Amino acid sequence: MPPSDPPTGGAMEEQHRLRPALTAVAGGLLALLALGLAAGLLVLPLATSPGPSATTPGLGALGEDGGFTVWERNDDGTPVRWDPCTPIEVVWSPVDAPAGAVTDLGEALARLHEVSGLPLRLVGATDERPSGSRLPYQPERYGEAWAPVLVAWADPAQPGLPLRDTDRGVAVPVAVGGEGDRTYVTGQVILNGTRDDLVPGFGDRADAWGATLLHELLHVLGLGHVDDPTQLMHRYPGSGPVLLGDGDLAGVAAVGRELGCRDVPPAGPVRVVDPPSSPGHGVP
Repeated sequence: MPPSDPPTGGAMEEQHRLRPALTAVAGGLLALLALGLAAGLLVLPLATSPGPSATTPGLGALGEDGGFTVWERNDDGTPVRWDPCTPIEVVWSPVDAPAGAVTDLGEALARLHEVSGLPLRLVGATDERPSGSRLPYQPERYGEAWAPVLVAWADPAQPGLPLRDTDRGVAVPVAVGGEGDRTYVTGQVILNGTRDDLVPGFGDRADAWGATLLHELLHVLGLGHVDDPTQLMHRYPGSGPVLLGDGDLAGVAAVGRELGCRDVPPAGPVRVVDPPSSPGHGVP
């Protein structure tokens, strides 16, 4: 989800307080409960699927532990994470992107690769545009594989996007696998292309696009918000150097390559269904 700028006024405060519980469910609008039909996988509603499925993470960040939170844990207690033995490909859309966007994205990925060991790769531009109902499998565009992570800028007024005009960006990672044994395979970062108060680079958390990219990509890697304002994963951007704090680094280690490879179900056709109701849905 964000960083969003701190809200002003009671109504906005309540709105922002509720949204973090929805950040892993397609921005609180849709849940991708999708599985490759060719691989014998089935699409069923979140929290009731009895077998393998692909989903956005759970309904909220779980348990602050060592200065970080994660969106979802598997039954063995470890965070849902990416397979560190498979390249994590990232594409970007140049539409509505600010000056220096691809440079900042490349730098953000390089920084996260250095601290996590995950094989993050920026593979090029795409004509795909962000969507609240983005499909994890798009063979006509990306071939017979899970779609790469999409990073794109857009107008929050575009219908169907889980993005408010006060947000700097939102992130939606998508996991596949059996209940209690999921692995992230794709996702998207949707950035607010109308925010002309932000500048290229990694100068200061208060106004740097680089800080926003790092924050949202950490969500894609599986981390949630924390209450500590010294961490880059604090729910508000704050100000100061664009550096990962001790809690951020502990979180990156928990979802990085140290726990070894994971089996990833083969990619296949998917569909998108509405998530089950949960506290906070319907908040404007």
